[in-house]
Amino acid sequence: MTVEPLLGHGAVLARLYGAFERQRLHHALLIEGPMGVGKRQLAERLALSVNCQNPPGPAEYCGECGACRPILAGRHPDVIRVEPDTSRAARSIPVEAIREVIRQSQYHRYSARHRFVIVDPAEAMQEPAANALLKTLEEPPDGTGFLVITHNAKALLPTIMSRCQRVRLGTVPTDEIETWLKGRGISHAAVAARWAQGCPGRALTLAGTDPAQQIAQRDALIAVIDGPFPDVFDFAERLTKGTRQAWAPKVERLLEIGEELLRDTAVVATGEPVEMVHADLRDQLSAWADRLWPNGVGRLANAIQALRDDLEVFVSGKLALAALLTAFRRELGRPH
Repeated sequence: MTVEPLLGHGAVLARLYGAFERQRLHHALLIEGPMGVGKRQLAERLALSVNCQNPPGPAEYCGECGACRPILAGRHPDVIRVEPDTSRAARSIPVEAIREVIRQSQYHRYSARHRFVIVDPAEAMQEPAANALLKTLEEPPDGTGFLVITHNAKALLPTIMSRCQRVRLGTVPTDEIETWLKGRGISHAAVAARWAQGCPGRALTLAGTDPAQQIAQRDALIAVIDGPFPDVFDFAERLTKGTRQAWAPKVERLLEIGEELLRDTAVVATGEPVEMVHADLRDQLSAWADRLWPNGVGRLANAIQALRDDLEVFVSGKLALAALLTAFRRELGRPH
């Protein structure tokens, strides 16, 4: 069975595996990093390497044995995944799901060396769900560990964070992502890797779209920020038309573009010798830097993350997006 490589985080996996072998692996790991950087992949690979019956070496897995195959297929009884309930309108993890996990974790392990419970994303837990998890997270049954995944640790209850050991994943080098994409036969691998800002998952999504379409989305965002104020609401309404499943990926990509523009603004403002994602907009982003650096960039970055969090609990996409665009206009001194 083919297993995708774990880009950029091999050393982290080796460290965690080594801790397990020394019986020093913390019972609750908070795996954090930007969306698409490989947090879920690290959690899955840890479960594989610990439970593989024929590992080629330390922190490795064969992908073919009686443990690897069901883990990769998502049906191993000792690798439990807790995710948002897709049958509900809100993309959240309800308390019932957590109670069921707690019940399952009390059973004796079926066949694994170590049971893992993967909670992804942790910020999708409703407060009653998070509170229900606290005691088990602090004192899980013997041979059971929790892998709690988040792209926004600030959104978690302090009591959840205090019970976890934090594992922060950094971004993956652009050239490594580019090589990986070329190996998959992606024709515009260099562009997708540069725009991904170190996140392989984001790169793979971008690789499936036309670069010209990405530029058109970026230019449309800038136009609505700079244009007449009523266009904000028209733009937000157009982008969020239809079902949530249809517009959510488009809104997420728009948020990513906003983050890219803010990142480039910071690069221009600080003069850091790093490659810009949108180098063709240097002059315009220099004007942004005059207005936004440093506090405005921080406020808008927080506003983007807040919108992501709001969409997790099913707020109006149209109103939330319009509010974010208005925040950009306000920070840049545009009429509103």
